[in-house]
Amino acid sequence: MSNRGGVRAWQFLRRNPAYIEAWQDAKAAAPEEPAPIPLRTQTVADRGAAAWGLLAWEDPLADNGPASPFWAGARMLKAYASPDAPALSELLKASKCRLSGLRLESGAVVVKIEQGGRAVQIRTADGHGFDPSGGIEVRLPVELDLKLRLRREADLWPIGSGATKSAAPECA
Repeated sequence: MSNRGGVRAWQFLRRNPAYIEAWQDAKAAAPEEPAPIPLRTQTVADRGAAAWGLLAWEDPLADNGPASPFWAGARMLKAYASPDAPALSELLKASKCRLSGLRLESGAVVVKIEQGGRAVQIRTADGHGFDPSGGIEVRLPVELDLKLRLRREADLWPIGSGATKSAAPECA
């Protein structure tokens, strides 16, 4: 799912009466971890959100909610904690991005970066070693074919750099 595709899909899903009803039936306060970015923990109740393609329930009625929820089916770039890398939050501050995280039941952390009408998710390899104020190194998965690796990089570039995607080649 492209960074704009997830945003458009959320616009439709959040207006779906069946999703709103399911969210109201399942909603519970998701525990948040102390961190420099909003970092919530996936709950048992969030398992029901998988039927909607989500990793966790998201409030469809929130006016100041995210541009996109945490999608379960999104292909994600992998990130690794790196003390030598600049802090992720500092890199993205200049781009006026919105950062949030979701610690999965497995312990892995999915970081969502949003800017305007775009969103991209990055999955950390070791959620317990993830430090939102520390540096992370993003790697393109070698197992993906070249076109898909370039598309994942093209999804991240405009958000992290604040640039538009118009100059990036489109991969079919």
